[in-house]
Amino acid sequence: MVRGFYTLASGMLTQNRILDATSNNLANAETYGFKADHVTSKTFGNMVIDRIDSQKTPIGTVTLMNTADRAVTDYSQGTVEETGRDLDFAIHQDGFFAVQGDDGTVYTRNGSFNIDSGGYLCLSGKGRVLGRGGQPIHLGTDQVQSDEMGNLFVGGRQAGSLGIYRFADNQALETVGEGMYRGNGAVLVQNPQILWKRVENSNTDLAKEMTGAISAQRELQSCSQAIKIYDQILDKAATEIGKV
Repeated sequence: MVRGFYTLASGMLTQNRILDATSNNLANAETYGFKADHVTSKTFGNMVIDRIDSQKTPIGTVTLMNTADRAVTDYSQGTVEETGRDLDFAIHQDGFFAVQGDDGTVYTRNGSFNIDSGGYLCLSGKGRVLGRGGQPIHLGTDQVQSDEMGNLFVGGRQAGSLGIYRFADNQALETVGEGMYRGNGAVLVQNPQILWKRVENSNTDLAKEMTGAISAQRELQSCSQAIKIYDQILDKAATEIGKV
């Protein structure tokens, strides 16, 4: 019976992890370039079952419990929205913009940029956008034009080029904020496909996330109620059965 406490407690912890991830996905449903996270589970050990007879016949194995494993990020592309704004960009297919953050370079799919006080292309609150040479892009104005490869023009003259980077395995990236990632081994894309005056929306599926949140909440409540029942039974075993 005590094993039931471990099983139910593990279930509660798993559902809490799922609810945390779901809440974050819902909170960033309107964040440009955000990629949803989904918690995976794994079995925590197996137990071999044998029939007790003259030959000790093996029956098979049974899983002791399930537990939360890790959060897996869904890097599929979100819907692309046309904005008509000169400083909005979206990446077609795989790839990330590079931003010079306070703690080093970070990568994002959020291409809704601005011009900072120094005239540099920036992602508000995150840092300056890096060009293909790895340096911040100085434009000096928000009156910008772009071609399909991310080459930026001011007054008919090229002022810089957006740097687009890819990784061998996106799942190896570390999440460091709202749609922001950090990782090693970034490779510059030589012929990127940039959609100008457009942004990529979050790939959060609101209906799916809401359904998952309701399901996780109900499972969490079920585990909580079952633990209370276990506790009541053990209390009776200790206080009443022990008197016999």
